[in-house]
Amino acid sequence: MPFPSPSASAAGAAAPNIQNRLGSLTKRDTKKLFAQLTTGAKLLHAAETRHALAPCHVRAATPWRDRAYDIAIDLRADTTYQQRARHAPLTAAAIAALCAASPSAPVAIFFPSYAYAEHIKTALDSANSAFRTPHSAFLQPRLPDLAAQNAWLENALADHPGGALFLVLGSSFAEGIDLLGGRITHAMVVGPALPEVNPVQRARLAEHTRVLGREAAARRVYQIPGIQKVNQALGRLVRAPGQRVRALLHCRRFAEPGYHELLAPDYQTTRHLATDDDLAAWLHTESES
Repeated sequence: MPFPSPSASAAGAAAPNIQNRLGSLTKRDTKKLFAQLTTGAKLLHAAETRHALAPCHVRAATPWRDRAYDIAIDLRADTTYQQRARHAPLTAAAIAALCAASPSAPVAIFFPSYAYAEHIKTALDSANSAFRTPHSAFLQPRLPDLAAQNAWLENALADHPGGALFLVLGSSFAEGIDLLGGRITHAMVVGPALPEVNPVQRARLAEHTRVLGREAAARRVYQIPGIQKVNQALGRLVRAPGQRVRALLHCRRFAEPGYHELLAPDYQTTRHLATDDDLAAWLHTESES
């Protein structure tokens, strides 16, 4: 068995024990530690160590959920920040169509941001909108505590059948309240909830890019957190056997492999809607089931 060279032994003695320390270091210490790594092998080892220390998510088997979701992806829509305003009339029309298909219960509409939800609500409420729905849209209020949020949602579910409840992905309305299960039959997710591009996110992207590469870093920093919020929101719609929901993923990005494979298995689908007629046929089929 070959022995390490004296220089290698000295380097190993001088270097910190990465595997034992990396998971508990602060960001500043981690940056200092990475600065000491000079070879590709050491960088790879550090990346693998950090990945091993990442939290594990365990998904319990729930066979009764296998047919609980009927998911379709709306290829007509582009909800990226640059294109969402241009597609706002299409988004409003899709919401109106879902409301018409759900006369006895509100429709849950999940948005990536409060501002985006307000913009689409204005389009729906406008008297000049060609896609005006006879039932109003209700945007989640900014309430201080969970009890007030529960009360608002309970009232909205009871008092506004056929209306649209505008909820923000990542908020307690979308993730922390178990009132939607069995009371919502139609839902729509208006695009992935990617984190805001800001200096903090740019710094995280740069840090991960050093180890993972640009594409994998963008996936870690933006795509994974964004789709995780979608998975959590959809999970709130079915909480017990016998509950079913039809959900429209309203953005062509959901069909891209990089996004689609991050969806939970219950929400992955090959049902793609490319035209207005496709949406109408999907809703008509549901109404007969």
